[in-house]
Amino acid sequence: MPHSLRPGAIALGACVLLLAACQSYPSVPVPARMVAEKTHALCIEQMQNAAQRPGDGRVVLTRAAFATEDRLSIVPADSILDAAGQPASGRTHGVPDVFRLTLNSGVCTMVREADARSTPLPACTCERIPKP
Repeated sequence: MPHSLRPGAIALGACVLLLAACQSYPSVPVPARMVAEKTHALCIEQMQNAAQRPGDGRVVLTRAAFATEDRLSIVPADSILDAAGQPASGRTHGVPDVFRLTLNSGVCTMVREADARSTPLPACTCERIPKP
């Protein structure tokens, strides 16, 4: 005798699956950091492309980018730095680009703070930064 599923059982199963999916990946972007040991050449290339300014020289990043925090500041190469390593005159030599790394529905995403432009980084592996 074949078993038939009750509509209530099907609905309950669907709710459980939906709840599990919602808990796995946040629907709202959260601060993230790269998993350095899983950051490979294609990931670095995607980050460099996302950080590139039109008309500027090539941006060079390493596996250390976003490895400890969700913020990355890129100072234009022609900037003059003060003793603390900060741009001495951002108005004259260019303002640093600041980026945030987020985990958005399971995908690492780089967001430029100046214009909120977001670039998915599908080749990268990142993890949520735990709340303090």
